[in-house]
Amino acid sequence: MYRQTTEAKSVQEAREAYKAMTPEVRNLFPQVATLMKLLLVCPVTSSECERSFSALRRLKTWLRSTMTQKRLNAVAVCNSHHLLLDNISLQRLVKEFAGRNEKRRKIFGF
Repeated sequence: MYRQTTEAKSVQEAREAYKAMTPEVRNLFPQVATLMKLLLVCPVTSSECERSFSALRRLKTWLRSTMTQKRLNAVAVCNSHHLLLDNISLQRLVKEFAGRNEKRRKIFGF
């Protein structure tokens, strides 16, 4: 029934058509909302997941004896999201780190 009411060719178009509906009409299609949420969350391929596991294996082998689980998780997240980290301003990061407490301010001269 939903397919007959909309001319969507992709998940994004179906999502926009669903959002444009009034709440009363949306309530007629609860499974459509669930299906779109699943489609938007599920990866199309597993290559990104496999890549992150390969990176984790390399990191864990290289740093296994000197790293806690908490730090390993942080390094793995940084490795997975390296494109976002490339956009971070290092100057701002250093200022924030140095300004966190009095001892750091004295050491770094802030």
